[in-house]
Amino acid sequence: MITILKEALVTLALVGLSGCVSTSDIEVENAQSEKVNLNGYKTYQFIQGSGIADDKATKKILDSEKTAARIESLINDELIKKGKVPVSKDPDFLVAYLGGADMETVKTKLDKKGKEIIEKRPEAALMLMLVDADTGSILWISTAAGEVKNLPLEDRRKRLQYAVKKMLEGV
Repeated sequence: MITILKEALVTLALVGLSGCVSTSDIEVENAQSEKVNLNGYKTYQFIQGSGIADDKATKKILDSEKTAARIESLINDELIKKGKVPVSKDPDFLVAYLGGADMETVKTKLDKKGKEIIEKRPEAALMLMLVDADTGSILWISTAAGEVKNLPLEDRRKRLQYAVKKMLEGV
């Protein structure tokens, strides 16, 4: 399952955060299995191998290990607020996430004269899945995507925090 997750998100990466920082470009989508009552799932464990897609473009903007630790901490914080408990064995559900960045993304826009201009707009994304530990069924899946902005570290952290919080709304 980890391999599938990584393959699906190799070109994607992290985004996030809130406060006075603009988050209008961050798009979050959530989906829950219709047959599942998430209130019955209390304990969780992270799937080994979750983290940041390993590519050269991502390494330029992210320190993969530090960013992965930050994401895991934010996910933990949100799940604990929702009454979920991290455990080291026999969890009710597993948490998997993968982030990445595409530094070569381009977008078009119109200039003041109505002429179309192509400009480089790096994007990042994060995918998060909650998986039943016994059956392997996906309980919850969420994605967040937005522009990679050249912001101070604290603002980037706030954007990431915003994304993770929105990704886990409804859990």
